[in-house]
Order: sequence, then C-alpha cells, then structure tokens
Amino acid sequence: MESAVKGISEFVKNVNLPALVPVNFIPWNAATVTGRLIEELGVDGFVFLTRWEVADIVEESLQHIQKEISFKYIGDYKLGRSLLRDDLFENSFLVKNILEAMFEPDRRHVVVDLTMTTGELASASHYALKNLQLADKSIYVTVVETIPLQGIPAYPGNPRWLHKVYVYGSNKIDWKGVEVVTEPPKIIEWKGTRGVYIAVSKLMNSLAGGGILELFDGLKKEVPEREEELIEVYILDSIENENKRLLSVETLRGPDEETASLLYNSWRAILEVASKKTRQEEEVKVLERILKQLQRLTGAADLVVEDIASQEIDLNNYKRVKLHAFIRHLREEYGNVAVLPDTNMFYQGFHMSLLKASIRNNSPWSPIPNVEVYVPVCAEAEINGKIATTSSTSQALPERYSYIMALMANRVLQEVKYHYKARTLPAISQPCEASMAVESSNLQHRVIILLTADRKAFNAWQTFNTCRGNIVCGYVDHSNTPLNTSSHYSKFYASIVLANVVFTTSLFTRVMVKSKKNTVVLDGNRLKGATAPSITISKVNERTTV
Repeated sequence: MESAVKGISEFVKNVNLPALVPVNFIPWNAATVTGRLIEELGVDGFVFLTRWEVADIVEESLQHIQKEISFKYIGDYKLGRSLLRDDLFENSFLVKNILEAMFEPDRRHVVVDLTMTTGELASASHYALKNLQLADKSIYVTVVETIPLQGIPAYPGNPRWLHKVYVYGSNKIDWKGVEVVTEPPKIIEWKGTRGVYIAVSKLMNSLAGGGILELFDGLKKEVPEREEELIEVYILDSIENENKRLLSVETLRGPDEETASLLYNSWRAILEVASKKTRQEEEVKVLERILKQLQRLTGAADLVVEDIASQEIDLNNYKRVKLHAFIRHLREEYGNVAVLPDTNMFYQGFHMSLLKASIRNNSPWSPIPNVEVYVPVCAEAEINGKIATTSSTSQALPERYSYIMALMANRVLQEVKYHYKARTLPAISQPCEASMAVESSNLQHRVIILLTADRKAFNAWQTFNTCRGNIVCGYVDHSNTPLNTSSHYSKFYASIVLANVVFTTSLFTRVMVKSKKNTVVLDGNRLKGATAPSITISKVNERTTV
C-alpha cells in the first residue's frame, strides 16, 4: 500500500482540486461522476480506489469519456493492484491514509465522492473522515444522482437534469466549474433510439447552464440561486411565418407533467403545420392517419393490451394493462414466452415497450431473459417493399410522409433485432397475419403471444382458431393519458421519448430549439443510405433568418 500512497501523493501535486472516488458498486457510472464533478465543482484530478472485480469497468468507462472531456486521473489498479478489501476497518484505514497523502501542505480542499459505494464502504469512508485531523482544511463529500442500470449512456450522453450533484460540507467555497458540453452536434445520424438519445442529450446539455446541485452544511440544505431556465422546441411554420410550440422542458427539473402532455400531443402540432401545406381535405385526412402514429412510434403514449383472445389461458385481468408490463407478467408466471409482432407493430412503437420492459429488468436496450422476440419475414418484406415503392422526394406530402414512416418502421425492426436479439420467424406469405398464425404453432414455448394493432387481423386470428392452447392473441391500443414523470426512472424514460420526438419531428418539418444560452435549427438531411434518416443542426445568430 505504501507505494500506492506515494504514487497518489505524486499525482495530486499537479492537481488544483482533487477528488478521491472509492468504487465497489455501479462502476460504469465512473464517467458520469467524473463529468459532473468537473462541471459543477471544477475537480481536475481523480483518484480511484477500486475492488479488483470493478477495476476494468471503471477504466473502460473513463477511457470512453476521455474522448470528449480532458481530465487527469489515476487508479489504484495502475499502481500495482486494486486496494479495497472486504474488511470494513481495513478500508477505513486505507481511505484515511490516502486522504492524508492528498492534502499537500498548502492544499485546503479535497472532494470525496461516494456515488459508487455500497453502504458498508460509504460507512468506512465516513469513519475515516471523522478521524482525520484537518485543522483549517476541508473535505467535501459528494453524491451524483445517477440511475444504477448497466447500459445507460454516460454523461454528457444523458441530460444534465438526471445528474444533480449533492455536496456535503460545512465550509462554503466558490466552486469553479468547467463547461463540459459547449457545442451542439452538427449532425445526428440514425444509430438506434439509444444513439438518438445520446445525441439529443448532448444538444440539450449544450443549450442549458449548469448549477444543478444542492449543498448541505450539516444544519440546513441550500440550493444555489438559479433563474428558471427553459429549453423550448418550436416547429417553424413557413406558411404563416410563425413558430408553433412543440415542447418545453425546465432544465433543473427535467420532464414534468406539462412536458409529458406536450409530448403526448406533439403529433397534433406537426399536423397543424403540415395541413396548411395542402388545401385538399382528403390529403389532410391521410396526413392525420400517418402522423398520429408518431404518438406511439416515439413512445409518447404507452402501448396497452386493449383486447385478449385465449381459449385455455384466462388473461382477462390483463386487459388495458401496459404492453411492457403484460409481457413481463407472462414471463414471470410462465417462465418462457415468445412474442410475435405483426407488421403494424413496428410502426406503433413496439420497440419502446421492449425498452420499458428492459429498463424494468435493470438493463435498458438489452434482451429480456426468457422472452424471445420473433420478427416475421413477411413483416420485414412488407416494410421494405413500402420503402422501395414510395418516393422520399415526392412533392405530395402523403407520399413523402409515408416513406419516412416506412423508413422509421424499418429502423425500429432493425433495433428489435440488434438490441433484443430477435429471431426470424419463417412466415413468408402475405397477408402477414395469416402466415404468422400458421408458423406460431411450430414454436416451442410455454406461452406464445401474437400482437397486432389492427382489429381486422386480431379478429382474423380468432376466426382461424389460432388463439388456443398456449397461443395468446393480443390487440394493442395506446394509453389515453400522458407519460408519468414523477420518479427519477420515469424522467429518464420521458427524456428518451423527448429525444425521439425532437428527432422524428425534424424529419417532417424544420424545428427550432432555443434557450437563453443559444438557438439552433434542426433540418431533415438524408432519407436514404445506411445511416438514414439524419438531421443537421445549425446555430442561429442575430443575422440569420429562421
């Protein structure tokens, strides 16, 4: 241990404000903790104490964020080996020795972050702090608000509002935070909903200020003064030369009830602007049918199981249950479930229900254990055929919008394959619901769920006598209420939906995103190619005409 202490002592000599970061829990959050402490407190050097089983994950996380943020760090694993042990008192003694080494004769402040510690390690660290003789020196204990799920992007690929910093310390100092995200991305290419979420989060972080922290001096809580800061999203109406509000979010609180309501009704705002570009009533009705699907595609409305058909399995209690919960309940009750979506489900936000289920399973954008998703060949062929026979450059809005929706359905289908390891169902013939009915009987699962958002297909399955034995047929609709935003987890999901809405809206019409700090305009870019769809982002200055 002596050589490690000496190495750490040498490292902090070139650091103004060092932070000691013990890690034995959620090590993938190392990058997020690092970024937020740099941003709010101005920490410029990090010392990581690790258990051996988390050291590689910590290093991988830090290497990832160093591509975007410049900072100094050292890990005990780079000085020979991981130093944290099972014994609480050994860890307390270790933390005390390291902190003493970090206080140079003229150093007055050190930060200790406990975000990635379990209760025992946090207690050991706290005991070490109490036994330090500090005189006029100060230690500030921090906890960065995180979501402890593996697979969540690291900050700044998450919105800042999800990562408040809590600071415990009796002496106030003037924190010198450093901006981590200064420029918005110039282009956002389709890299799945996770990639869109990361890119739009960076956009939001570039437009918002910091100061998302709380202080506690042992007697009272203090929140630094900070003006309310809104990020507002507008659709640019070129016909009437005005802006139509699409969304707004307060950057300290994140998505709230008002944001959820705006997300839920965002398709209406797009329709209101788009309908002015045609005088034909029939075209407006077609546009409405197309754009209404965005409510489900983006996840702004949760999918629910409206009706269930099953001759042997009594599932009537699950009617009007959200689809992600329905799938998880069947998995928990029967152990091995197959899910077969009809073609329309890829237009209806099926991937967002899988995302919600994976979040509930503690691993977003990952396969759900004991749930096998199948993609029918006929569904993929039908969607691809729509793309091949529809023009992306048509002057007729219904055709161009139909192309965009088919392209998004294709991307959703690919995402279901990639993230949730969907298998191929050899249902080839059209209509797809008929082929699915035939092939479903060949699967070997405890329960097989056929899903459709088409009432005719649902009725056809019952007429085919498909919904019997271990096969369950479900008709899917959507919730008639906006998303819940009351918890940290629900704000995380709502933030993903917000990113989806901003991105997809930009494919149909120009969008402006503004804050006190800056204003940018989003334009649809490419609708063809492997990374399509994509959008461009450009800053608006005083001389620019929007």
